Amino acid sequence: MCSSDLKKTSGQIIRALYKTGFFKDVEVSQEEMVLKIKLQENPSIKYVEINNYSDKVINEDSVNRILESMGLSQGKIFNKKQLSKLIKNLKSSYISRGYYGIEITESVEIDVQNRVGVKLDINEGEVSRISSMKINGSKIHKEKDLLDLFEIGEPDFFILNYFTEKDHYSKIALDAGIEAMKSLYTGAGYLDFKINKIDTNLSDNKKSIAVDIQISEGAQYKIGDIQFTGDLLNQSIDDLRNLLIIAKDDVFQQKKIVKSIQAITDVFADQGYAFAKINTITSENKKNHTIALNINVDLNRKVYVNRIIITGNTRTQDEVIRREIGLSEGSLYSNSTLNESVKKIRRLGFFSDVKMNMSKMKNTEDKINIHFDLDETKTGQMSAGITQSNSSGTSFNFGIRENNFLGTGNTLNVNFSSSKAVTTGSFYFEDPYFTNNKSSINYGIFSKTLDGLELVSNAYKIDETGISIGYGIPLTETTRVNSKLRISKKDLTCTDVFKLDEPEQCPTIGNEINQTDVNFNINWSGSSLNQAYNPTEGSKSSLDFSVSLPMSDYRFYKLNANHKKYQAINKNLTLKIRGNVGLTQGYAGKEVPFFERYYGGGSSSIRGFKFNSLGPTYSNLGQSGNAKGGELSILAGVSIISPMKFVKNSDNMRMSAFIDVGGIYDKTSNFTFDELRMSTGVAFSWLTPVGPLGIYAAIPLIKKTGDDTKTFEFTIGSTF
Repeated sequence: MCSSDLKKTSGQIIRALYKTGFFKDVEVSQEEMVLKIKLQENPSIKYVEINNYSDKVINEDSVNRILESMGLSQGKIFNKKQLSKLIKNLKSSYISRGYYGIEITESVEIDVQNRVGVKLDINEGEVSRISSMKINGSKIHKEKDLLDLFEIGEPDFFILNYFTEKDHYSKIALDAGIEAMKSLYTGAGYLDFKINKIDTNLSDNKKSIAVDIQISEGAQYKIGDIQFTGDLLNQSIDDLRNLLIIAKDDVFQQKKIVKSIQAITDVFADQGYAFAKINTITSENKKNHTIALNINVDLNRKVYVNRIIITGNTRTQDEVIRREIGLSEGSLYSNSTLNESVKKIRRLGFFSDVKMNMSKMKNTEDKINIHFDLDETKTGQMSAGITQSNSSGTSFNFGIRENNFLGTGNTLNVNFSSSKAVTTGSFYFEDPYFTNNKSSINYGIFSKTLDGLELVSNAYKIDETGISIGYGIPLTETTRVNSKLRISKKDLTCTDVFKLDEPEQCPTIGNEINQTDVNFNINWSGSSLNQAYNPTEGSKSSLDFSVSLPMSDYRFYKLNANHKKYQAINKNLTLKIRGNVGLTQGYAGKEVPFFERYYGGGSSSIRGFKFNSLGPTYSNLGQSGNAKGGELSILAGVSIISPMKFVKNSDNMRMSAFIDVGGIYDKTSNFTFDELRMSTGVAFSWLTPVGPLGIYAAIPLIKKTGDDTKTFEFTIGSTF
């Protein structure tokens, strides 16, 4: 091989071998007719340690991801260039967070086995603090309102700033604030809004930074003419125009336009046009500051459902899921029906996550497959142990509850508990799809012994056993009516002192009274919640009426109205509003049984007050101060609920701030606002494997002399 050919070939070999990254030195030579290649391998990585970081910019998880992505993890071939790139990236990350004094010292050691150990020691320094932050050029909005869009800025009051760290400069936070300001202006029609200049002046010692933002607001644009073109199918222009939440001469708002286009898209998607394209063509008039809209409809072809594929349901039977899906294989596609199906599956409470996607079939434009990917959650509970209750003291309990029995969607509940005051046992079964039209059936047996003497001196004792059977029918996709017949036998024993306060219901002293209750209940309920657990949107309402029938020894009725509404405030915060009104009265000359009256106070009522302590009280010496219950209950509350983002694996955890208000009244005619109680506090809820756990701390805002308050409490079996 001549010298020129050898040089060319050697260069190609060297470049190819260097490109592998396995070698740090390559020599190519020729002796006589033999081509010799001499290699020196790069060492393999024994370890890479990054030390002394404080989790403010990077953490252990992010470090491991970075090392893996850059090929610097254990066992990989060491590459000096990649190490330099890593150091550069780390410095950039710190500088973007305001740590301009960042220093990284590297130490590289190679052992006799040609393995390299790398140590990077980080000296973060101090974050640069914002000495001043100004926005100039604003006329429409006050500078203060614009500065509030930024998470960073001039320091708050020094105690508050210690926690908020508002004056800690961050390029990432600055950019996020800039985008928020752009969205504010462009969302209000200021389409010519510009950021003219951003000055960030860092002090010589790199400890402080001054931010000056220059903006130009421009003119506000309004909507001009709105036209519809394309294939409008059976929709008139007036029908489509009525779907819009925008009109000519309105301020140009991108969010409203997007919602309007989505409404039009849904109309055609519900008629089978799953891939309809609604294009908005805009024409800008700089002189009049208007934007004309041409909404063009391109329907493509009608689409039919080929297959519905369900995965992830290892326990729940396919039939349980399919009966919640409004579409069937072979049916015409409908977008709203499909979205409602997803909500219904979520409301079952069997799945922690429900994902739905569509895929086109190859070589077939008018058929699609719909794929439901489910993540099952625990729907059953088995508990055995000792609990503490405010109402009945220490309790020994055993229970099995399964909301998805054998994957059929049926509910089975078996429970037994025993304490010094209360002993209960029950069996309950419900089939929510007893018939093809989604009618439900349920039945159960129960037993309860309440010994009031163990709770309050001079009280009463009740032994009750009974059976129940119920039937429910759907009214709409989200509402239904349920009825239940409950037959029970009650054995009541009163003490002499208790008889003084309840003479009508305890006619004999110290002797057992045997009474039968045949109670009929009818209940209307409706739910539009987006999910069964920890909802963030929708409402849940119920209206419940029960009456002891004339063949009973009792004569009373109960009417309860309950409503809960959830509204997302932002990505992390949810507003919950709840209200409950309960009314019970006797009829045919009889009173409401004292054990059927309403009581107030505690976790399910007005937190901050002792369980069942509010409302009218007895007056005789033996019972003085003890709550006697009332015929009218009014309860309401407002909560702000947030997930616990700062805790790992906290999907089933929620915390909230709340205000509770309500009152218990002896008679409906005695209602006055003066008797209302109010409290505020914070609460924590956790959906544990053995059931929901709730903890709250509350203080009364409105209370009266003699009220029994309780600041802290935990419960099992309640959620927000």
